[in-house]
Amino acid sequence: MRKIALLLLFNYGFMSAQTKTVVTVYGEKVTINPNGIGDNLGNHTATTTLNLNNNNIDNVSTIFVKKEARLLDKNAGNSNYFSINKNNAIFGIYNSLTAGNALSISETSSKTTFVTTQITKGTDGSLPQKDNVLTSTDTNGNTAWTPLIKVKNALTFQFLNYSTGSSQYNAAAFNEVPGLTVTYTAPATGVLNLCANLYSMVPNGVVTKTPTSVKTEMHITLTSSSVGNDILGGGASTITTALPSAFTNGGGNFPAVTTIISQMPVTEGQTYTFTVLAKTADTTTAGVGSAVGNYTNGSVTTYSTLMGTLATDPGYFR
Repeated sequence: MRKIALLLLFNYGFMSAQTKTVVTVYGEKVTINPNGIGDNLGNHTATTTLNLNNNNIDNVSTIFVKKEARLLDKNAGNSNYFSINKNNAIFGIYNSLTAGNALSISETSSKTTFVTTQITKGTDGSLPQKDNVLTSTDTNGNTAWTPLIKVKNALTFQFLNYSTGSSQYNAAAFNEVPGLTVTYTAPATGVLNLCANLYSMVPNGVVTKTPTSVKTEMHITLTSSSVGNDILGGGASTITTALPSAFTNGGGNFPAVTTIISQMPVTEGQTYTFTVLAKTADTTTAGVGSAVGNYTNGSVTTYSTLMGTLATDPGYFR
């Protein structure tokens, strides 16, 4: 009888399990979920660190991080880490080695701040060279590393020459101002702006009549196999002086400064030669003339100059 009773009890328990109910050996009736066998981490709070034993977390809908998420180095010997965090409306990527955010984004303005930035390639694959600048190539944000001189509308310094002496004194024909001849090969297509600051002077001791006036003329000339020869700009000065003895300090190399500004369209790879010329154009006293170049007053010498700056491909020229 006892065996029959146990068999009936087992069968009852089996049948009851199909209806989510089972009777234990102690006569207790328990409701179970027949499909609930498995690991369910939901609806509970962990009281210790959860160790997944190198297993993955897949198919996550949303992860809420209250403090920070740390990324450790694959190299176990490197204990430094990066982490993502948000503090006082600032999202940050934190670098434990420097103890600060390497990148920060403001919640209110979306302004992004980098501690340092290294852009190794433009979107066109161009590599940076020394003194290159990163420029946009279109309205879509594409970029390219470019020499500054090749950037449209960039204005770059090209040369500055100083006079090394003076032109011939009282010469009736144009002659060179020493040091102010420049042979220039254009590194980019554009407009070369030329500026000459020229000291013309009547030397001390040559004035024999009061007053004496001397007119000096100056030119910037062009010599080029590609565009020919031309006069790019000119200027003049008139110096009127008395006898050196009429001056409190004895006079001395009476000067005037003339500035000549000119423009020249240039083509990349073409070579151009620019020369400053000067002559004594007129005088009120025979034998009294002028020269252009270095101006010396006592122990101080000031130099005439010729400077060139290039406006790259400005799209216009007058």
